[in-house]
Amino acid sequence: MGEQPHHWGWADLHAWQVLRPLTEAGGYLPWSEGSMSPAGLAAVANEVAYAERRTIVELGSGVSTVLLARLAGQLGGRIWAVEHHPGWAGWVRRSLARDGLGDVATVLDAPLEPHPGALGGAPWYAAAALEELPSDGIELLLVDGPPGYGDGMARSRYPALPALSGRLADGALVVLDDAQREGEGQILDAWERDEGFTFDRRAAERIAIGRRVEDG
Repeated sequence: MGEQPHHWGWADLHAWQVLRPLTEAGGYLPWSEGSMSPAGLAAVANEVAYAERRTIVELGSGVSTVLLARLAGQLGGRIWAVEHHPGWAGWVRRSLARDGLGDVATVLDAPLEPHPGALGGAPWYAAAALEELPSDGIELLLVDGPPGYGDGMARSRYPALPALSGRLADGALVVLDDAQREGEGQILDAWERDEGFTFDRRAAERIAIGRRVEDG
């Protein structure tokens, strides 16, 4: 079994209304227990719109990928999503193609494999897949994968920042989903200690938003 489903609170219900221009801009999307909360996704969308973040990388893929691609398409941006599950990657690609977003979003197949920088031995994305991501200039890094639940997976998302921090643009934003979980809390502590970032933990949105300390 996967993680337990989220229960939407007031912030999610408000965010659902904020997101309506994106949710109604294309076909039906199946929100699931693994999807980002509406409040967290709206916070990310606000950052994309307000700060004009045009180069987006998402680790994990799903409803968030499609909605952010719809927004990026309106603003002249691009999004790359890394996905370990071939069937799910295929569904996301078909959804993007249905909405005419094939030129806006790229979904990369990336099986999980042992990673030398893992916390607790959790696997991470295959290094070969990351070669297809932008080599620099990433303005928003959204970390919503690999799955952070299941045997040995509690801190699976830690390698994201050590592996990709050198590709981030000045002033880039890093967002970690499911920040309320214990494993993600440990990841955030490690990133702040080891990578020179500081994170704002937002309980109502179940995300943490971080920037390099020198970026303010």
